[in-house]
Amino acid sequence: MNFAAWLRASITILALQLASADALADEGPNATPVSLGAMLAHADEHAPRMLVARAELELGQAAVDGASVVLPRNLRAGAAAGPRIAEGQRGVDFTVWLAQPIEIAGERKQRRQTAAKFQDLTAKELQETQWLVHREVHAAFHTALVARERWLVVKKLLVSTEELLSVAERRLQAGDISPLQVRLAEAELAQAQQKSLTAERGYRSAQLVLSEVSGWPPTPLPEPVGALDEPLRAPPLQELLQLASRQHPGIAARASAVEEAEARMQLENREAWPEPSLGVTYTRESLPISGLHEHIIQGTIALPIPSSQRNQAGRSRARAALGVRRAEQQAFVQALRARLTRAAMSVDADANRIAAYGTEILPAFEGNLSLLRRAFELGEVDLLQVLVARERLLRMQQDALTAHQDYYRDVAALEAEVGTEVWPDEHHEHAGDAGGHDDE
Repeated sequence: MNFAAWLRASITILALQLASADALADEGPNATPVSLGAMLAHADEHAPRMLVARAELELGQAAVDGASVVLPRNLRAGAAAGPRIAEGQRGVDFTVWLAQPIEIAGERKQRRQTAAKFQDLTAKELQETQWLVHREVHAAFHTALVARERWLVVKKLLVSTEELLSVAERRLQAGDISPLQVRLAEAELAQAQQKSLTAERGYRSAQLVLSEVSGWPPTPLPEPVGALDEPLRAPPLQELLQLASRQHPGIAARASAVEEAEARMQLENREAWPEPSLGVTYTRESLPISGLHEHIIQGTIALPIPSSQRNQAGRSRARAALGVRRAEQQAFVQALRARLTRAAMSVDADANRIAAYGTEILPAFEGNLSLLRRAFELGEVDLLQVLVARERLLRMQQDALTAHQDYYRDVAALEAEVGTEVWPDEHHEHAGDAGGHDDE
């Protein structure tokens, strides 16, 4: 098979593969434009993580309600009865008693303090989850923006390829080129259609990820409002560390977990104290010989002797849990400086990469394609030269977009370690608003 026959066969196969996909691509799924601020607000109410975290707040309230009971042990009651026999005479004696265990080591007060610490811990964990969702939505939103830009770039390439094929067909009719160059243009068009479909699929997938992390319904898909922003360098490391120490919800949550574990250990120590029982008994004694009855009422106190059981298991578990909480807190804070340094270096490196491409690479793509088409139309270059140049231009575009994607990913990682937005005023609600442009 010669090259021309192979090329015709390849074009036929590609056309069959694209026939069904083209019809679906023309329709496209429904989408709703949404800004970053609106998406963050929606995620705060509807994100799956937030739904679970808010439900867990009830655990804290349940602990507070349970600790408010004044007498945690129920009243105990008992009775005894039996015959009394004296000189052949019979009578019946019986006794009834009530006893109430009481706590003497301040267990209820400590229990209420422990429950309050646990409730505070659930609130701190909710804040940490809220921040986790915030940065996930941030990252997914910008990932979708980059995926959309990739798709737009390939769509421009597709339009340019259609124009290039039209020019090749006109030049063939004029006798300026051979039929082989037209077939090459047709093959290039089929490849451009494939690239467009792949890029669209990547964008739709990014939209679905954004829907997943934010709790947005998959129909219609969220259409992120905005454009790629100019990159910013990370603030100085010392400033980031100070910001993290004040703002990071993870630090606050782990400190709260240590406080809750300390309170629980104190409670388990107090639970080791014996609990006396105060009560009252009533006894009726019969006197069979005289036929009379005596009534006896007595107050009672019973004190358990802690000879073997001193809540060893509960105290040991509480000590171990406190050690784990303290280790988690120490490990988190100890590794924070290294994580912040690494994240800040990555952000700066990505900003340098984007700066190396300049500000004209992405906007100039369509114009460069038009220049190549015009040069081919005038016969200044042949089709192979045009295709090679187009491929290089496309690779530069994709590399520049990859640098933006890496930048947004590393900004999300940096903000994850800081615990708050590094640039809180940069919420780029630009496209679709009043035409303003804020950098992220």
